[in-house]
Amino acid sequence: MTGTPLPSLAGLATSDMPFAILARDSATVEVLTGEVIDVELLRDIPLLAADGTPREVLALVPFRQVRERGFACHDDGAPLRCLVITERATYPRDEALAVLPHDVIPLRDAGFDIDDEAYADIVRRVIADEIGRGEGANFVIRRDFTADVDADPRVAALAWFRALLEHERGAYWTFAVVTDGHVAVGASPEAHVSAEAGIVTMNPISGTFRHPEGGATVDNLSEFLRSTKETEELFMVVDEEL
Repeated sequence: MTGTPLPSLAGLATSDMPFAILARDSATVEVLTGEVIDVELLRDIPLLAADGTPREVLALVPFRQVRERGFACHDDGAPLRCLVITERATYPRDEALAVLPHDVIPLRDAGFDIDDEAYADIVRRVIADEIGRGEGANFVIRRDFTADVDADPRVAALAWFRALLEHERGAYWTFAVVTDGHVAVGASPEAHVSAEAGIVTMNPISGTFRHPEGGATVDNLSEFLRSTKETEELFMVVDEEL
């Protein structure tokens, strides 16, 4: 790959270069940089260069792309943003923990847009009116935790990534993607679908475990795993995937 040389890990906070920093195993951290391109449709993701050469692309696909399949959805205007990778480097995880910002980022006006009682009422109504009447089987009820942040976006993203790197356990990907006007930080718990050497693998998930006060214990996790409802839900999800 050729492109602008990568800044150091410590230099990511002050560079104006778009980047993605990823942890995909327990030992290393990857930094990717390149050109940012926004496209309208999934088929427009620039996987080939002008001369037909394959390109490596990290694509941030917003939920609103379901409209390509004819589904109605809330359109929040999030871009289908592509980082066409030109440079990459790998660092030991311990080095990343040592040099990435340790800042605690203050939040203002933080809170959920739907409180716990209202959210529980929505779930009860979905169970009774939608699942109970056979209108659907799987529902994800969204609520947003919002806050204002005064810190520099790059410093905030790297500090949050570092915190996830230190405290998150079992994530498939831990990531921070920083581009002009758009920052994404998170930890994905599982790979939904993967393709390697011509083999496509899907990982169905199921279950509704409500964390008790004080955290999970061996006893309440064991009770959850013995639940007939949870077992049958897993069978249902496998059938859906098939």
